[in-house]
Amino acid sequence: MAFRFKKNDRGYSDLTFPLLRKLIIAPTQLFYSPVLVNPENMPTTGPCFLYGNHSHYMDPFFINVWMQDEPTAGVMTREQFHKPVSALFMDSIGIVPTTKYVPEPGVIRAVMKMADQRRMIVIFPEGGRRWDGRPKLLIESTLKLFYKMNLPVHPVQLHGSYVNWPRWADYPRFGQVEVHFMPVLIPDRFADYETFATICKKAIRFDEYHDVPEQCIPKWAYKPASGIHRLLYRCPESGLDNAIHSPDGHQIVSSVTGTRYNMLANSRLLNTGGEIVSLLDLFDTMKQLPMIKHNEGFLLQESVTPLFRLTSEYELLYNGDYNIRLYDDAIIVRNSFTNMTFKLDDLLYISIEQNHKLSLTFQSGTWQFYIRNGSALQWQHFLRRLKLGEQSVNSF
Repeated sequence: MAFRFKKNDRGYSDLTFPLLRKLIIAPTQLFYSPVLVNPENMPTTGPCFLYGNHSHYMDPFFINVWMQDEPTAGVMTREQFHKPVSALFMDSIGIVPTTKYVPEPGVIRAVMKMADQRRMIVIFPEGGRRWDGRPKLLIESTLKLFYKMNLPVHPVQLHGSYVNWPRWADYPRFGQVEVHFMPVLIPDRFADYETFATICKKAIRFDEYHDVPEQCIPKWAYKPASGIHRLLYRCPESGLDNAIHSPDGHQIVSSVTGTRYNMLANSRLLNTGGEIVSLLDLFDTMKQLPMIKHNEGFLLQESVTPLFRLTSEYELLYNGDYNIRLYDDAIIVRNSFTNMTFKLDDLLYISIEQNHKLSLTFQSGTWQFYIRNGSALQWQHFLRRLKLGEQSVNSF
């Protein structure tokens, strides 16, 4: 970024802070009517950490609704910093970019500087938005950072976040969101790190799909089933890839078995007999199916997709369009001019940006490509299963 807004000694711009409250916080209040729960636990200044469950694009802004005197600082996925306008404004309030799951000493130094500036620092230690509303494992290095810096740590539970815009969905729903500020945790008051980490995990461990306050459930949604192929990337009955689709944004249909459901605004399903079916039950059934090879030996394929490389300056450099295939032990990347092989043994980190961009960090560097025809979640699941030593099969 060549231009940056001037910041005060606290690390944020006095110009952009009120502007962003009007541009972002006001619409957040309009669409989601956020409710503050346990206001006595909400910090008004730092230094301190805030962390919470993460499912919705707007989660950082839900936390900031009542912080009228100063904004929170924190870290945000580097994906947002590849967009110049977004990067400019995020930088102006003290947000720094990070690469998911990848240790970055520069980010640690930036967080320590935020603490010196007495900032309230927001970090989502699940490492990305939830796909199904259920708790994800917390990144251990983040909890260790909380403990070592010995600042007050404020857990925040965001209720209604998932059901009002599931990560896989094309369109948001608009119900209420409740922001619960939980009792503060002081690291040096715990006997050891393990005890502290256990309490941190329990503080935000709740199921956003099943345990939703009645007032947070959306009553109406525009095409609630649109995008379901990103979550149900295989038919739960037949195991065929890319068999689940929504012809109208309301129905969910298997092109193999003909099974049909109607999706409600709260992401519950109605079968043809009028019975409620849990989307997560179908999801869990699907995940247990074996990985099946195609006739040509590959497991997954993405055709004519743009491939990017993350440079040493953390910029995404476009490398052209490629056909990309996942095999048992490698990812093969080809076009008319280039043939590259990435061994899975060299794969260090896997993350999904937004809901369709797959970022893979190998010992040689980080690459990102779009999953347009399939599901980025399926690629992530299959890569993790292969890394754990699971074998693919030729058929059921």
